[in-house]
Amino acid sequence: VLAAVTLVAFVAIDGTGSGRTATLEIHSTKNFVSDAAACGPAPMLEGAPLDRLLQTTSGVLIVANPGMRCTQAAISALQRQGMAYTLKKFEAPFQYTQGASDVWDWLHCSYPDDRTSSGMIMHSYVFSSGRFEGQGFAAAEKVQQGLLSGPSGQSCEDKFPSQAEVLQQFQADPSNKVLLFGWLSCPCTSMAQTRFAADSVCYKGRTWANPNSDLMAYLQCKESSSQDHSFVYFRNSQGSWDFIGNGFLFDGAAMSEEHFTSLVANAGAAKSCHHANVKVNVFGTPLEECRTDPSDMMGSWQDDGTCSEQIGGIHEICIESLPGDFSSETHQSAWSEERAGHRHCVCVGAWSLYMTDAAKHPENAAEIMPHCKAIPETALTARYLHNWKDWNGFPANIVTGVGKLVDRCLSQVSELKLQCGLRRRFEALRAEVPELSGGSLQGLQDHLQQLPCPESNTA
Repeated sequence: VLAAVTLVAFVAIDGTGSGRTATLEIHSTKNFVSDAAACGPAPMLEGAPLDRLLQTTSGVLIVANPGMRCTQAAISALQRQGMAYTLKKFEAPFQYTQGASDVWDWLHCSYPDDRTSSGMIMHSYVFSSGRFEGQGFAAAEKVQQGLLSGPSGQSCEDKFPSQAEVLQQFQADPSNKVLLFGWLSCPCTSMAQTRFAADSVCYKGRTWANPNSDLMAYLQCKESSSQDHSFVYFRNSQGSWDFIGNGFLFDGAAMSEEHFTSLVANAGAAKSCHHANVKVNVFGTPLEECRTDPSDMMGSWQDDGTCSEQIGGIHEICIESLPGDFSSETHQSAWSEERAGHRHCVCVGAWSLYMTDAAKHPENAAEIMPHCKAIPETALTARYLHNWKDWNGFPANIVTGVGKLVDRCLSQVSELKLQCGLRRRFEALRAEVPELSGGSLQGLQDHLQQLPCPESNTA
């Protein structure tokens, strides 16, 4: 018999498009409940007072934002135990703001032990038979410890047969030595990608944008790690596979070069694969921040201030001084009027469309300037070919979009090594996209070909 679980969720509204991510910590949660009378009457949810819902729901009840990591941790832990749950939704802002959601206000007031050790108020409240068990991370930990468990009777492979087959096929291929699986919204994935790219380590695997990926749920189940959103495997010296951990472990501050080199050597992994690196710019040097003011959180950049988003709109083009008409001229709301004159990470497709329609705004199109040392080399890859050609259903000209970007980036640097680094990236993209050859780009190609780039240039 499966234990019954009900999941009540609220949806975050975040219109900034910032692509921000956060690394959260878990701390133990006590059943600390404030004086309910001081919090006022419980709000209504699905026609019933919330306090009555908490008291009458059998099994486990979770009130949460389904897209948040704390919620995903609880869901994954419950899934591994074969515990059924029901998902319900109501709206609330991304960050707790008093008065924005009567449900969240009441829960936070009634159950104030809802924070991480860093002080951040979590988006999930877990109850068992009316007892508050903590926020989602704490509840997941209790499930792992057997304190909130239900009979399972199924292995991870039984619950996720298709996903288990995916991993088995990758690991059965003798040519694979290193595997990376990861959720693109987690910085853990880009940390591992960056470490591998820095040493040209050859690896295989899959990434996904869906926070509810079945493959992620299977790997969390298999490795008993509901908090992990990336998974790195290396072959060992005996030829079998070792799960090393999540991508955070591959950050330079977390893993020494000696340890990393040893893993690569024992796996027999080749170091001859060039991977476009989201932390390297179009010239081949370390990616700079687009953000100039640490307090400016409205520039659609990542938490580190870089234009390194890999999913969603792909905010990878850093604009030096955003034109006030940029958003309205790319079929968006007029949000850019408030950002006029500021640095901003814009979407690849929006840049491409703005330059395609330059005749509609000739003066601003002539003056708009990308800050190219803050544009990752991933922007100039076939991976984002669709983004260059389309912006929210409006066709953009890739020849114009890419050509204007490369031409303006070339004009920003005088050092030959940087110019040659840009040429190499443009030529690699042109080799995959024939329409970038000749035509209106012939002059740019001739200019690049005249550069005396050494054959050994690896920028």
